[in-house]
Amino acid sequence: MKNLLFAIVISISAVSIYAQTNILPTPSFVEYSEGQFVLEGNALTIKSGTFTREQLRVLETHFNTQGIQIKETDSNPVVTFFQSKVVLPEAYGIDVGDNIRISYSAAMGQFYGMVSLLQLIDHSEENVLILPKIKIEDAPQFEWRGLHMDVSRHFYTVEEVKDFIETMAMYKFNTFHWHLTDDQGWRIEIKQYPKLTEIGGYRDSTVIGHYTDTPRQYEHKKYGGFYTQEEIKEVVAFAAELHINVVPEIEMPGHSRAALAAYPELSCTGEFQNVPGLWGVFDDIYCSKEESIEFLQNVLDEVLELFPSEFIHIGGDEAPKTRWNDCSKCKNVMEQNELHDSHELQSYFIKRMDQYLTERGRKLIGWDEILEGGLSPNAAVMSWRGEAGGIEAAKQGHSVVMSPTSYCYFDYYQSSHESEPLAIGGFLPLEKVYEFNPIPADLTKEDAKFISGGQANVWTEYIPTYDQLEYMVYPRALALMQSLWCQKKPEYSEFLKVYLDFHESYLEEREVNRAASIHIPELKIERAHDGVAYSWWGLDPNEEFVLGDSYNHTLGGIFYIKNGESVQFDRGNGYHSLMLEYNGDQQITYNLHESDILGAETEMNPAPHKKYNHNASLNLVDGILGTERWKGDQWLGFNKPNVEMIIDLDTITSIDFFTIGFLNQNGSWIYLPDSMKVSVSDDRIEWTKVKEVAIEGDEIVNRIELQLNTTGQYVKVEVIPMEKIPEGRGGAGSTPWTFIDEIQIFTK
Repeated sequence: MKNLLFAIVISISAVSIYAQTNILPTPSFVEYSEGQFVLEGNALTIKSGTFTREQLRVLETHFNTQGIQIKETDSNPVVTFFQSKVVLPEAYGIDVGDNIRISYSAAMGQFYGMVSLLQLIDHSEENVLILPKIKIEDAPQFEWRGLHMDVSRHFYTVEEVKDFIETMAMYKFNTFHWHLTDDQGWRIEIKQYPKLTEIGGYRDSTVIGHYTDTPRQYEHKKYGGFYTQEEIKEVVAFAAELHINVVPEIEMPGHSRAALAAYPELSCTGEFQNVPGLWGVFDDIYCSKEESIEFLQNVLDEVLELFPSEFIHIGGDEAPKTRWNDCSKCKNVMEQNELHDSHELQSYFIKRMDQYLTERGRKLIGWDEILEGGLSPNAAVMSWRGEAGGIEAAKQGHSVVMSPTSYCYFDYYQSSHESEPLAIGGFLPLEKVYEFNPIPADLTKEDAKFISGGQANVWTEYIPTYDQLEYMVYPRALALMQSLWCQKKPEYSEFLKVYLDFHESYLEEREVNRAASIHIPELKIERAHDGVAYSWWGLDPNEEFVLGDSYNHTLGGIFYIKNGESVQFDRGNGYHSLMLEYNGDQQITYNLHESDILGAETEMNPAPHKKYNHNASLNLVDGILGTERWKGDQWLGFNKPNVEMIIDLDTITSIDFFTIGFLNQNGSWIYLPDSMKVSVSDDRIEWTKVKEVAIEGDEIVNRIELQLNTTGQYVKVEVIPMEKIPEGRGGAGSTPWTFIDEIQIFTK
């Protein structure tokens, strides 16, 4: 539950005081006093036996990174610890005056106090440690503060998993969600079923590039691995030392191809299929027959022996019903249990697992699809498809972990720059993550009590190495933690300053890879009279950039542009290939495509989904064409039945040529619309249809070009998507996404 008793936890006054420190996540109460605490030498002493051997080793490693030693002593330590009677076990206090005191309730609060102390120390002067005289009182807002790791698509060693957990602990994350099974690999040893790892732990090939590429290419090489039960115990014990709970995920009934490769008799058809080397959603899932349920319950028995976690994650997402609908055994289960359709059958399947875990003193948690058909009161929901699942679960009285794609999917691109490694798609920059609020605005205060926290998910289809995994997680994890820990988080600009002043170099010294995209100037596009205005914003407000146009020289050659200064580009003024130079020798290219409606006023009905609405309607007429490697900043995404757009040409104009772009990436549930209609009007009252076309194509980016030969002031574009994704296609039965970008109109 959300921790709302902070004021009585550690005796904080009703009005908290916030002052900036280097500590992340930001403490709730900070009060400075005059003066400094100065310690000669580079060693902090603590009482012997304060921490376990493993905890002390981790703390020593991190303090040593900053040039600080921790030494144990039996008398007069520099840092003293006092156990206080507070409500929350994770609460801690730091009081630096003439000495250093850390107060805590339980061992985890004591550990967090040391983690925060590290971030307070200034060691810039040789052989001297300096701390401000300060009082800090702190406790988390939410109970569940999680990071997820998918080891099925790509496998990471035990040491890499432990390293990931260690970095989590230094930023006060307390839940490690370990995604151990999926279509592409089974990663946990189950002694009763050895073929799960012997066969299911390895695939013969892996797709190269993006799974939407055509034609697909594969690396035909055996790939895989698994964790023995002894290794699992080692990781769980290590995490527990650092006050992190490990929640295992055993996917069911879908995402089960690796298990079915090992035991094909558990599927509906019984046919053998290899562990796939392709990403996506597959029709073959566990059959709902009793043998499959018994198999999974036996698997869970061994899982429960390895993981003391209260919650066990059973997945429950993306389970196509294609095989179930044709399966006589599944139909028998439906008949015997008076189930009306295959969706109720999935609810029956999940309830069986829910009951099984409940009888053994554990609780089930799954992705928000498990809500369909009802759950037992003690089951929890992890809401990933937006906020709706979490809202519904909270209203039903279930514990909820918020993990919506729009804020918490760290496999999404974190910038639009070409330097970013290949990713699944989507656009989630650092600043967007910082906006995350685990409590949806639509919840009442009473229902909000069921929001236990939040979590970021790291799906690894396109993350083949641990180095790249860290790159995708940091610094976004620090932005996420601000929403999970802080009672009231500071402004993004303040967070960014603290990150740049201390944590970026700290991560570098710890050899934690992290994205540097915030150091690349950000392009901002705004409407201007008869066109658009471009400006570039870097971290240094005094920085100057070099801007040139290698194609259209209307800019007057190469010149300097200040941080935030804008340059206007007029309609109908031709194509521009802009080269921006920053940091002395770094370069970025921007291609600005000509159009006679560049920056024109454009209405959209409905508005794009908030996940894919970068720069609103200007995105359609900003001169930047959506590309194949979609990153969410170029395309507007819609998931409503029809989309209508109206462009204002200012005056009645002779219209010659019209183009519009659509994205076609079915694996991401993005489909071409069925058809499109273009109409014109002089007054927005009487409309004349000019063209109506069916939309077909196999290209990932489909640009539709139409010769209009008409006149009008207003151009209306009506896009009609397919109603539902057909069976046998990615996302079958769901409403498809329609992604649109860059409308170009050329006049005579």
